[in-house]
Amino acid sequence: MASAKKRAIVTVASRARVLIKVGVVTALGLALLGSASLAHADNLNNKKHDTQTQIDNNNAQTSKDQAALAQAAAALQTAQQNLVDAQADLVAKQQARQDAQAEDARLSTAASQAQKTLTARQADLTAAQQAVTDGEANIQSQRNTIGSVVQSTAQQNTTLVSWAIALSDLSAPQLSDRIQWASQAFEASQNAMNQLLDAQTQLQAAQDKAQKAEQKAEAAQTAAKQAAQAAADHLTATRRAEASAMQAQQDVSTKVAATNKAQATASAAVKADNAKTAQLKQQLAKIEQQIKDAAAAVKHVTNPPAPPSGPTKPTGLNTSPSAAQTIARNLMPNYGFAASQFSCLVNLWNYESGWRMNARNSSSGAYGIPQALPATKMASAGADWRTNATTQIKWGLGYIKSRYGSPCGAWAHERAHSWY
Repeated sequence: MASAKKRAIVTVASRARVLIKVGVVTALGLALLGSASLAHADNLNNKKHDTQTQIDNNNAQTSKDQAALAQAAAALQTAQQNLVDAQADLVAKQQARQDAQAEDARLSTAASQAQKTLTARQADLTAAQQAVTDGEANIQSQRNTIGSVVQSTAQQNTTLVSWAIALSDLSAPQLSDRIQWASQAFEASQNAMNQLLDAQTQLQAAQDKAQKAEQKAEAAQTAAKQAAQAAADHLTATRRAEASAMQAQQDVSTKVAATNKAQATASAAVKADNAKTAQLKQQLAKIEQQIKDAAAAVKHVTNPPAPPSGPTKPTGLNTSPSAAQTIARNLMPNYGFAASQFSCLVNLWNYESGWRMNARNSSSGAYGIPQALPATKMASAGADWRTNATTQIKWGLGYIKSRYGSPCGAWAHERAHSWY
C-alpha cells in the first residue's frame, strides 16, 4: 500500500515537472514572439514615419512644380499673344512693301513718261530753234529784199523826177505809165516790210514757245526724278521694316517653342510628382495595415500591466494630468525647448492621451502619456516606464526632438495626419 502511494506521488511529481517545463518553454516562446512582434512593430512605425516624410516632401515639390507649371503657362500665353501681334505686324509690313512696290512702279512709269515728254519737248525745242534760225534767215532775206527795193525805188524816183523835169514834153499817157510804175515799186517795198514784221513776230513766238516747252520738260523731268527717288527710298524703308518684322516673328516663334517645352517639362514633373505621391500613399496604407496587424499580434502576446494598487506617488500611475504637465514644463529646457513650445505640447498630448499615463489605444496598442508604439520603446528612458510619468515624459520629449525638432512641429504633423 505504501509502495503504491509512493509510486503515485512520484508519478504526480514527474507529471508536475513536465508541466512546469512545458510552461517555461511556452512562456519563453511567447516572450520571444512578443519581443519579435514588438521589434517588427517598431520597424513598421519607423517606416511609416519615413514614408509620410517622403509624402510631405513630395507634396512640397509638387507645389513648386505646379507653381512652375502655372508660370510656364502664363509665359506661354504671353508669348503666343506676342506671336499673334508679330504676325499681324509682319502682314502689315508686307502689305506696306507691296504698296511701296506698286508706288515705285507707278512713279518709275511716270519718270519714264516724263523722260519721253522731255525728249519730245527737246525735239520741239530743236524744231523751234530751227524755226528761229529759219526766221532769222528769212528776216535777213527780207531785209536784203527791202534794201534792194528801196535802193531801186530811190534810183527810179530820182530818174523819174529827172525825167519829169527833163521830159516835160512827154505826153500824158507816157507820164501816167511812169507814175504807175513808181507806185508799184513803193507797194512792193511796203509788202516786203510787212513780211519782215511778220517774220520777226513769228520768230519771237517760236522762241517763246521753245523756251516754255523746255522749261516744262525740265520741270517734269525733275519732278519725275524726285518722285522716283522718293519711291525708291520708301521701298527700301518698307523692305527693312518687313525684314525686321520677319526677324521679330522668328524670335517670338523661338520663344513660344521654348515656353511650350518648359510647360511640357513642368507638366511632366507635376505628373511624376502625383504618381509618386500616389505610390507613397499606397505604401503608407500597407504599412499602416501592417502596423495594425503587428499591434494585434502584440496584444495576444503581451499587454501593459494594470496600474498597481496602493498609495499614490507624484510620479506613479495616479499622477494627475496637471501634475504631469508641470513635470513636462520643468523638463522641456533639458531638451532645448522654449517655454513658447509648451502650449503645442499640451495640445499634442491632450489629443493623444489626455495626459493620462495609463492611457492605452485598444486598436494599435500605443501606451502612456506620449502614446509610444510599441509601449516598450519607453524602456530606453527607464525601467519604470509603466508606472512613472516622468519616465514617459522624458521618452516622449526625446522622441519629439529627434523626429520633429520641437513640440510645435510634432503638433503640426498631428493636425495634418492625426498621428505623430
